[in-house]
Amino acid sequence: MFTDFMDAMEDTVQQSGTTWPGWDRNDTVDYVSEPCGVHARADGRLYQRQIKGGPVDDPSAAVGRMKAHWESKGYTIGNIFDNMGANTTGIEITASTPRGKVLIFTPSKHVSFIMVMGECTLDPAARKKTT
Repeated sequence: MFTDFMDAMEDTVQQSGTTWPGWDRNDTVDYVSEPCGVHARADGRLYQRQIKGGPVDDPSAAVGRMKAHWESKGYTIGNIFDNMGANTTGIEITASTPRGKVLIFTPSKHVSFIMVMGECTLDPAARKKTT
């Protein structure tokens, strides 16, 4: 499950069209999962991470490419916010995978973000810090 989470982050990074200086797919140390609910409140765990990246020249085109890519993978496209308000630049697209992972891509001409929230699991291995 952790590998699937990391693969989703890497795939989004590769499709984004910009650089991500703080992201290293091979650095898997010290990830700690967060509580979530499968059958009851906080009985499961999930991994979550947000990374900050570089600018993109055309945020709308970047969102269009990401949307097409995610659709080709069978993801369900959620909200697309084309104007995030006066205090934030850029646009944002969300998607979810068939197994429940949530992906958010926010490209802008100044800074971009990716956030991935893995699916909630009862797997006991998810309760341990990664090494």
